[in-house]
Amino acid sequence: MKEFLHQQRDIFWHLNKEKLHGLSDDVIVEYVLNYGDYDAVKDLFAIWGTAHVAEVFYRSTALSARRAKNYFPQVLHYFDRYFKRHAPEHSQHRTVGTAADPSEVR
Repeated sequence: MKEFLHQQRDIFWHLNKEKLHGLSDDVIVEYVLNYGDYDAVKDLFAIWGTAHVAEVFYRSTALSARRAKNYFPQVLHYFDRYFKRHAPEHSQHRTVGTAADPSEVR
């Protein structure tokens, strides 16, 4: 993970580079899904597995509507649907913020 964070340091541009290794799973998933490119997301899934990323995503977005709104609406909607298909054991009975409503995605 340390090497991955170093490679993706541009995603975390506003954070102190020496403290990247101390980021929580919630922050890593949020930033990679929001700001990472295809390769960054693919690498995160390869390191942690789709199931773990889905678990972190749903745990984080279920905490509060404010936490869910940290994700771009399109990202929230896409990964909600993605995880319901590819990690259904982690998405059953989970809800994300109101931005996951397809009518709100532009």
